[in-house]
Order: sequence, then C-alpha cells, then structure tokens
Amino acid sequence: MPFRQMHARFSDYLGNFVVLLFLLFALLVSWLSLNQIRKYEMQSVVASLHAVNFSTADRLRQQSERMVAESASLTDNEPLHGLMLACLQADADEMTRFALRQQLASWLVAHGFSDFYIVNPDGHIAAGMRQSDQGKVVSAELSHKVTEVLHGEALLTHPLPEGRDVRMWLLTPLYDQAGKSVGVFALVLGEERHFAQVARLGRYGSTVETYLVDRQGWLLTPSRFEDELIAGGQLKPGHSSVLAVRAMQPHTDEPTFAVAHMLDAREGMNAEGYIGYRGGLVAGVWQWDRLHDAAIITEIDMGEALGSYQRTRNLLLLLLGGLLVSGGLVARSYAGYRRRLERQDNELRNLLLESTAEAIFGLDLAGRCTFANQSCLRMLGYESAGELMGRNMHLLLHHSHADGSPYDEQLCKISLSYRNKTRMHCREEVFWRRDGSSFPVEYWSHPMFDESGHVVGCVVTFLDITELRKAEEQRNRIEKQIQHTQRLESMGVLAGGIAHDFNNILSAILGNAALASRKVISDPLDAREKLEKVVQSCDRASVLCRQMLAYSGKGKFVVRQLNLSAMVEEVTHLLEVSLDKGVVIKYSLADPLPLIEADEAQMQQVVMNLVTNANEAIAGRSGVISITTGVMHADLRYLMDCYGDNPVAGRFAYVEVSDAGCGMDAATQQRIFDPFFTTKFTGRGLGMSAVLGIVRGHHGALKLYSEPGKGTTFKLLLPVCEQAESSQEAAIERVSPWQGSGLVMVVDDEETVRETAVMLLEDMGFTTLAAADGMEALELFRARGQEIRAVLMDLTMPRMGGEECFRELRRINPDVRVVLTSGYNEQDAIQTFTGKRLAGFIQKPVSPDRLRKAMHEAVGG
Repeated sequence: MPFRQMHARFSDYLGNFVVLLFLLFALLVSWLSLNQIRKYEMQSVVASLHAVNFSTADRLRQQSERMVAESASLTDNEPLHGLMLACLQADADEMTRFALRQQLASWLVAHGFSDFYIVNPDGHIAAGMRQSDQGKVVSAELSHKVTEVLHGEALLTHPLPEGRDVRMWLLTPLYDQAGKSVGVFALVLGEERHFAQVARLGRYGSTVETYLVDRQGWLLTPSRFEDELIAGGQLKPGHSSVLAVRAMQPHTDEPTFAVAHMLDAREGMNAEGYIGYRGGLVAGVWQWDRLHDAAIITEIDMGEALGSYQRTRNLLLLLLGGLLVSGGLVARSYAGYRRRLERQDNELRNLLLESTAEAIFGLDLAGRCTFANQSCLRMLGYESAGELMGRNMHLLLHHSHADGSPYDEQLCKISLSYRNKTRMHCREEVFWRRDGSSFPVEYWSHPMFDESGHVVGCVVTFLDITELRKAEEQRNRIEKQIQHTQRLESMGVLAGGIAHDFNNILSAILGNAALASRKVISDPLDAREKLEKVVQSCDRASVLCRQMLAYSGKGKFVVRQLNLSAMVEEVTHLLEVSLDKGVVIKYSLADPLPLIEADEAQMQQVVMNLVTNANEAIAGRSGVISITTGVMHADLRYLMDCYGDNPVAGRFAYVEVSDAGCGMDAATQQRIFDPFFTTKFTGRGLGMSAVLGIVRGHHGALKLYSEPGKGTTFKLLLPVCEQAESSQEAAIERVSPWQGSGLVMVVDDEETVRETAVMLLEDMGFTTLAAADGMEALELFRARGQEIRAVLMDLTMPRMGGEECFRELRRINPDVRVVLTSGYNEQDAIQTFTGKRLAGFIQKPVSPDRLRKAMHEAVGG
C-alpha cells in the first residue's frame, strides 16, 4: 500500500479516535454535570420543604399559644369562673347555665370557636350551648383527654371523631377555691382554627403537600389529594381523610419512610425518594412537634422535584449532536444554575435569619462582625447591620461584667469557642446596648469551619432572659412565702392541745402560789414545798416553750450530734397533742442508738410533718401511728430506691413513721415531692418538698412504701457519726463474751427482721449480705459462695421458700451451714430437715443472746 494512502487512512483513524475521545469526554462531562444539577436541585427542593415545615410549626405554636391564652382569659375571669364552678355543682339551676351561655355566645363567634362544654371529672356534660347536651357523656377519646387535663395543664387535642365529622378541642382545667381541679372547660374549635388551615399554607406547585400525622401515622389534616385517594379505594366517597387515612404504603402494612423515621430524631429528610401514602415516589422532610405530639411532613412528587433537572437533561441529550455547541451550552447552563442555587440559598438563609426570634450575629477570627439579623439589631439598639459590620463585637456589647468591671476578651467564652474549636453556652453574663444599658442574656457560640476544616470564625445566638429571670425570682419568692405560711399554719393544729397544757400548768402555778402566800409566815416549810411545785410547773412550761420554738423554726439552729430516739422522746408531747381523737402513737425506739449530726429543730419539724400526714391519712377514724428508730446498713442498691441527693452507702440511723391510713397510688407517689402538690387542704405541715429538702441538706435519704388502702410508711435515714458509732461498738465488744468473723448471708422477706439480723450479726463481728427471698439468695451464693461462712434464713418467703432454697444451696455446696429461723416452734419447723445437716434453728422473735449462741454453734471458733 502506498505511503500516502497509509498516511490518509492513519489520519482518518486518528481523526475518528480524536472525535470518539472528544465524544467520550463530552459524555463524561455531561454525566458529571447532570449529577451535580440533580444534587443541587434536590438540595434546593429540600431546603424549600424545610422552610415550609419550620413555618408551619411556628404558626401552629403561635396559634396554640394564642388559643390557650384566650381560654385562660375566660377561666381567670372571676364572674365567668364562678358561673363555671356553679354549673359543676349538683344543685346548679338552668338560670346559671343560661347566664353562662349568654356570657360566652358572642365571645365564641368572635374568637373562632363553635361550641363550649363544662365537663365533670366523670365525663358528664354539666353545661353547654345547647340545653339538650346537659347530662350527656362525652366520647371515650375526649374523656381520656379530660382525665389528662384534670391532672395537668391546658391541652389542645388532636382531631377527634364525631360521627362522620371530626372536632378539635381546647381543654382547660377548672380549679375550685382550694386549688383542686374539679372539672374542665372545653372549647370546640371552628374549622378555621383546625390544624388543616395552617397545613394548607404548605400547598404550592402541583404536588407539594404539608400534612400532620399522629404517632400511628393517621392523618390529622385533610389530604390535598382526597379525590385521588377515593379513586384508589383508600378513602370512602363523602368522607374526610382526617383520621380515615394512614400514611402507609398502599396495599401494604408498611408505613411510609417519613412515618417510620419521624420519632428517630427531631427532624429528618429523604431526598432520594420513597413510596408515599398515595403510591408515588416522593421526596420529603419531617420534624416531630412535641407541643402538638404530631409529626409535620412536607412532601413533593419526585417528578415535580426533578422537573428542572429532567428538562436540562433532555436539552443536553439533544445538544450532544453538536459537540462544541452542546459543551458551551452545558457550561453556561451549569454556571447559571449554580448562581441561581446560590442566590436561592442566600435568600433562604436570609429568610431564616430574619424570621427567627433569636438574635444571631457572626464573627471572624479577629472578633469583627460579619453579619447580624434584625432581632440582634433590635435587642442591641441598632438600626442597620451596616453599623455593626467590621466592628469588634466584644468592645461593643461584651466589654464589661454586670457589675461594670472590665471583661478581658481573652477570657470571653465567645472568643474561646473559635480559639478552642468548641461550642460554648452561657447564661450568667450580660450584653450592653448601644445606649449603655445592659441586659442578661443566654448565648451559644458555635465555631465555623471552611471546607478544609480550619476555623474561620463563629456564629453567636443569644436571647434576652430578663423576663425569665424575673419569673424565676418571683417563683422562688412565692415558694418561700408558701413554705413559711404552711409552717406557721401548721402551728394551728397544735394550738388546742398546747393551750390545754398551758392552762393546766398555769392552774398549778396559781394554786400553789396562792397557798404559799397564805402559809409563808404560819407554815414556812409547807410554803416552801408549794413554791418548789411552782418552780417545777415553770420548768414544764419552759420545756414546752422550747419545743414550740424549735418546731416553729424560731429557735436557734445548730448542727450537733443527736440521738434520734432521744429526740423523738423529747417531741413526744407535741406529737400526741396534734392527733385526732381515736389516733394513738405506738413507739418502738432503739436504745442504744448511734448519734447523727443534724439540726434538732429541723429533725423535729420532719418528724412532726410525717406524723401530721399520717394523722390526715387515717382521716378521723381510730388508728395507730407507729414510730420506730434503729440503725441499719444501706448499700447502693437499697439507696437507689430512696429519695435523696445521692447519699453514700454505709451505716444509717433511721426514724420510721407508719400508718394504716388510705395509702397512695403510684401516680400520687410520683408527684408527692413536687413543690406545690397536695392531696389535702393547705395549712397542714411543711409539705413533702420541704421535708425532702431537709433530708438532702443532711446528706440523708427518704424511703417510701405505700399501697392504696393499706397505709404508708416513710423511713428517714441519716448517716451516723463514725466516732460515736465506734465508741458504742467498743462498748459492745467489752460486754460480748464471743465475737465471730467472716461473711454471713441473711435471707428474710421482712425488711425490718432482715435489717435487725444484719445489725446483730455485724455487732458480733460478722460481715453480712442480705437477700429478700430464696431466688436472690441463690444468686448471691453462686457469686460469693466461697466467702460465705453461714446462712441465716427464714422458713417462709415468697417466690422461693426456705426449704427449697436449702436444697438448692446444698446442691451448690453440700457443706453449707444454714441456721433456720421461723415463727413456728422448732419441732414443726424442722421436721422436713431431719437428717439434712441443718446447722441450727432459732424461733422468732430472735434475741441477741440466742442468735449469738446459735451462730457460735454453727461456725465454731
């Protein structure tokens, strides 16, 4: 083949190769460009959906707060409140209900409510706009919400079914003069105030929809596509989709991706596409609204979301026929698209910055302002962001402490955040306005990073907490005043008994003084005897006065070593005069008892309060209040079930106050230590929140046992003084003829019996483990069987009794030494243990001497 022909063919091949290479390059560029376009298109769509979601949530919050305030304006109105309470009375007449309707009729229309009801706690309607509704029972769903409101605060309900319609309710508790919730004021929202009216703001384009769902995925707002749902068989004709359609994948039991993940985090998104409740592929964002206990979901069909992308893709495919032209068009299209996205991103960012109530500004590494939103300008007193741009923000608003002393910029937490690359939060500082005034703030400083991970500045968000501080201070003042008032009012309970005793003392003083004055000359010895009786009566009065001063808090507060048994004996007189007739106190005071370090007046107040509560629980019937003192070892497991400020495991002296009164259910026990919670009228003692505060202040713990109808027991535990305890133990050692050693496991289901046995064994020199039943004993023995020298075990226990537990212990260790205890006599108790090498037996009640003898025989030594 001639060289020229070969060269031409080579040139053709080379040209084709170059064309093919250029085509492949163009295809690669086009593919990469399309991917980027799709990515930024979806980012823009998702940002728009997020903005809609945030706006919807904010409008819902504002609407709810406005409606709650409107309802509160009615319940706080004394005449209206009086009419509402009157309607709840069993003898309420129709004139009262008519007056209430007349007062509320025009208000309901003006504020967008369609009806009202006064509902009793049992769910019966006491009054409403229609006389025919009186006495009816509300629906089960509404009755459940009424019960919640009676034990809480005002509540805006989800839509609730009413036949083929749905209603939304605003429920507000009604309180009587004693502060007890006695009913509910229920407002029926007009349709213009339903969730649906706010959700409609999220409808734009042809497929964008914002809707709310509950935890089970039921729609709480009407679907934009109800006709489509009817055609697909998901909704019956003529029915609303509210509470009739679930956000599930059609023809399956699987929830949509948004519903399945709405509770995983506060907010989420899916830009890749998932099957929506209509069956099509959608992109969506969601956030969980805690205030309304619902998820706000905004979705768009993927076809509409990618409409711009698909048009661009088709254009690129057509233009690939002309490689040079198409390349230029793609480049220009991509560049313009990026600018448009950046402009949209900037607009969205500015919209978010300007629409939030929080003040926000940015700083560079030199502390100069880079941006500031309108809330920031308003709080600081500036008119435009230009007045702050480029200026050192520390010198403008953070230059001094609240007292006016200079604030070093190097110590400022805002500058520390970008210097140390960490988030900072503070609520104990002040910012300074343009006019020189200061205000308290809570602020957050977040460092900003560039693409390479280097800090470029920080963003600061702050709130003016002036009103919050005032509210906290007001609340603290009110709480202290209430506690002081309750303490003074509780003295009224004791007044009758104290007056009686003082009258007796005064009678003795007057009588003996009169007799002494007559005989001071004629019979001096008899007069002296009468005067000594006067002195004795005065001493009695003095003791009574000291006790009253200590209880009322007017005595001197001194932390010193106390004996709880002695303290209870000293306050015995005050305890007994405060009780109702028919109520007696049974004492079981340990002696000797290790000393504690405490304020005597506060301890007397705690005991008096617990006894007063026990007396109230008996409610005027005959009954017994038991007061027991003792010492016990409490481990961390025991203390975990106690109320207190993380006390340390160890030895505790305790006072236990028990009654056989009405008891408490679980819900009452959970709230009993709330500052203003009460189950009775005011003015009866300190309140359990104050008791718990005293216990925490002494590093103690408070154990609560209670069952409805079976009574209540409070056990106050206080750490013993180590020096005092060791001296008592030394005294016990001097009188004890035998001391043991090693680990003994005590197994008994009665806690007091178990604790007593533990104390006796530890006084003998043993260390102890305690188990409440046979199952727990086996677990401990498997874990520490090699250390345990002997087992002291009750015969009758729940879950696993002593006989079965003994057999299991012998299987683990045939040589285990078990001493059995029982209330039955020895012959009846151990007849099934004959020939099984039982180490010993003690009949209850267990005395220290008999226990010492049995343990000595069991372990030897």
